[in-house]
Amino acid sequence: MSLPLPARRLVQTGTYDPQSLPGLQQRRALRCIFATSNHTPKSAMPRGIPSAGARARSPSRTRSPPRSSAARTNRSSSSACRSAPAATPSSRRRSRNPSAAPRPRGGATKAGMAGYELSDVKEHKMRALDPDPRWRVRWQRRQVMQMVRNGKKLTKEQKIKLAEKDLAYQSENMETSSKKLVHLARQIAGKPIDEAITQMRYTKKKTGKMLVYYLEEARDQAIVSRGMGLGKANGQTFAEPKQIQTKDGKWMEVSDPTQLYVDQAWVGKGPWRGYRIQYHARGRSSAMWHPSTHINFVLKEEKTRIRQHQERVDKQAKAKPWVHLPNRPVTSQRQHYSW
Repeated sequence: MSLPLPARRLVQTGTYDPQSLPGLQQRRALRCIFATSNHTPKSAMPRGIPSAGARARSPSRTRSPPRSSAARTNRSSSSACRSAPAATPSSRRRSRNPSAAPRPRGGATKAGMAGYELSDVKEHKMRALDPDPRWRVRWQRRQVMQMVRNGKKLTKEQKIKLAEKDLAYQSENMETSSKKLVHLARQIAGKPIDEAITQMRYTKKKTGKMLVYYLEEARDQAIVSRGMGLGKANGQTFAEPKQIQTKDGKWMEVSDPTQLYVDQAWVGKGPWRGYRIQYHARGRSSAMWHPSTHINFVLKEEKTRIRQHQERVDKQAKAKPWVHLPNRPVTSQRQHYSW
């Protein structure tokens, strides 16, 4: 192992401070060098450990020339030091009080999947919900400037954006046509995300298994990157389920306002995967092109459907009764046609 320039100067001068060296391997190497004496001359220093690149370049081992007794002593001490683990300040503190259990860094943790731990640290949650805070600050600054120019009033679309969350997802190109995939897109549009996954899992269509993967990936992205679907975890569920009517005219019950559903689903054409020759009668032939298609999802929370249902109810309540002959002044009455 070749040491950097600061480490070489420490070796040549004989000043050894393991805490001042950044790398653990460098500390071990210098500790092995100064294991026998406080200052070792440069001529009696052992050769450096070859790097991984040097080992790859010279796989065949050659017999080294005989060394002196001092070099053998230094080599044995260096191998012993290399095998022994380096003592860090944290290990020294734990050795003083072995009965104390190790504390998790940052805060309490929960038992998650095998090999993973779920953190309850506030900073970790904020990083998951807000992965790019600098971009969010710039976007909010632009929105404030636009609001000031518009007379310090938020539009209806801006209020909806602040109150509701959504996620747009596009899958990879699949080896199928848009005519085949559009039927599955119409089947899952408007359904809750769990029901849509169940429908695609047991469908007879070949691309249904692929849509299960893309729906699960879109659901995970919505939960991790946008913080959607966390109503049960945060205790934001309704005491009694609400009855709402969808835009299709179907009635449903909603107990969790943050439950995910597929608001929109549409397909798009991708690049051609290739073609083959199709032969016809009378010596004619044509090219049969193999298409590729991707699917797009827009996931939203049940808050959106609750708001849309309430807007329809309010609009119907404000509507005036229909009159066959409304009482309005008669205008533009002529004796003859105007064209």
